[in-house]
Amino acid sequence: MPLLQAASSRSKTTAATLLVALALAVGGCSGSDSSSPAAAAAPSNTGDGGAQAVDSQVFLGKVAGTIKKKNWKEFMEHHQKPLLAQVGQAVDSWIDGGYVGVDYPRDSFGSAFDAFTEPAKRDADRQKQLMTNWELRNEIDGIEVKKRTITVDVMAPRGRPAGATARVDLVFTTTGDKQERVTVHGRLFLSPGHGKWHIFGYDVSKGAT
Repeated sequence: MPLLQAASSRSKTTAATLLVALALAVGGCSGSDSSSPAAAAAPSNTGDGGAQAVDSQVFLGKVAGTIKKKNWKEFMEHHQKPLLAQVGQAVDSWIDGGYVGVDYPRDSFGSAFDAFTEPAKRDADRQKQLMTNWELRNEIDGIEVKKRTITVDVMAPRGRPAGATARVDLVFTTTGDKQERVTVHGRLFLSPGHGKWHIFGYDVSKGAT
């Protein structure tokens, strides 16, 4: 029987970036189940011009700060759909640019951190072996996505989104000289600005067998 060898790595940004997640954990939360019809498909990004990637399935998770019925109605009617689309697009720009939406072999992952703030981009670039397929870039010739979901927890005081945590579950296999099953799990922390959502922190782990 062949022996499966697993390699994993994990990184976490500074404690300040966990404020969104902590706020969502406190009382007064309401929300929909992640398997509910609130799911939406995010538009796919082809990264640096690579192969077309499979769209992520984006779900609404917990909603904090919308306790009153009128605030919940405001969120569901006016903010839920654009929130899921915009957060999904920001997260997918990382997934596609760093893992599954680019051609292999390659020398860089230039678009992987386009949705990151400058401080978060510098951190992620220093940890590119975790945050991209850097270590496999010249040993594989393709990717097959097995699972790709994003669950969005949101802070929405008075029904208006002010911050979000995107929980990512990505599984893919590689083809070429190195054939592996890779899992990427974790949380990305986002804030809105100038009509877009920006990733300002992350807590991500990656493993391969």
